Amino acid sequence: MAFPRKEKRGYLVAMLLAAGCLFTSQIRAEGGGPPPLAVKPSGAMETVFDWSQDACVKSHVPDAPARAFRDAQGKIHLIISHNDNRAHIGPTLDTVERNCSVIHEAHRSPVLAQFDDLSWISGVYTKDGKTVYALAHTELRGERIPGQCPAGKYSACLLNTVTGLVSTDGGRSFLPASNGGRPPVVATLPYAYPTDRTSRVGYANPTNIIERDGWYYAFMFADAYRGQKRGNCLIRTKTLEDPASWRAWDGKGFSVRFVDPFRDTAQDPEAHVCAPVAPQVINRMIGGLVTHRASGAVIAIFGDKRPQPDGRVVEGIFTTTSRDLLTWSKPSLVMEAELLWDLGCGEREVFFYPSLIDPAARTPSFEDFGESGFLYLARYQNFKNCKVTWDRDLVRVPVRLQQNP
Repeated sequence: MAFPRKEKRGYLVAMLLAAGCLFTSQIRAEGGGPPPLAVKPSGAMETVFDWSQDACVKSHVPDAPARAFRDAQGKIHLIISHNDNRAHIGPTLDTVERNCSVIHEAHRSPVLAQFDDLSWISGVYTKDGKTVYALAHTELRGERIPGQCPAGKYSACLLNTVTGLVSTDGGRSFLPASNGGRPPVVATLPYAYPTDRTSRVGYANPTNIIERDGWYYAFMFADAYRGQKRGNCLIRTKTLEDPASWRAWDGKGFSVRFVDPFRDTAQDPEAHVCAPVAPQVINRMIGGLVTHRASGAVIAIFGDKRPQPDGRVVEGIFTTTSRDLLTWSKPSLVMEAELLWDLGCGEREVFFYPSLIDPAARTPSFEDFGESGFLYLARYQNFKNCKVTWDRDLVRVPVRLQQNP
């Protein structure tokens, strides 16, 4: 079947519009940035993937931000990632259809040092549509390994890492990137597997990759642990094929080289952790990045709960913009929405994992954005005992960027 279908229950946008709760996002980059822009929904929510009807298996759900790229034959691949990663494929974003083939699945290795436990494709980049590079959110689950983690619980035993993948067949399959016989580690904490904590640690959920001046950039989210502060860390490389080549921002420059503590001893571990970028501006995970074609500004999108000029504390999807990826404008509300991390009993549906995708993007990796496009979101519903179930859909909301006078 073809996707997307118009959301039968497109009440969310309609209700918000009627209530006056859909706000224009005034994007103003600091330091002589681009002209002011307005980001706002321009239509009703549409369902791209309905888990109750479209799932190939129970675990076929959107569990990371939607990513798109165009292969060498001109076909669009819309990746909907769980740890058994799959893609929707078609001639356009409007006509992609589900494909039940798994394009990548890690091996649930009980040897954490292999970095091959569970992986979600979280960012992709291609220039020719044949060789496709990917950043993967890779979880090392110590609670499943006897004697590895005394806490014995998921969150307290979870070590998040970022690894590199590559496809040489146009995205039909992804394998770990070559790293001289070592695991394809992009980023991991410099400490031995940590057991002295009560919740997850490490680097998680890398964004899509964008190119600027010959460098490839992405953000990833760091939880606070020892020398690592909480926030969004900016990483870059010039050689996507080499996962060890990524360097992170240290507060002054891109000097941070990540080390593999299973194989290397760091004399100064704190030299191998990153400095979060603009933590007072963006203190939640960034879902995606796009470069505005007309101005060259980079727009980041994320979910948050923030005070508004009228005194209300509003939960929803926000954008911020930057010229240099380091200095970001004050976040502005795009639309109100209940978010996954604030799930409470009585919620009808909640949202997470936002990304912006322009069907008319001129880059194969959909890293650019024009005057209109879509906000993609994962929607969670039909909760059981106030907890999420497998019932998760991928939806999208048309949005428009307009220059303000």
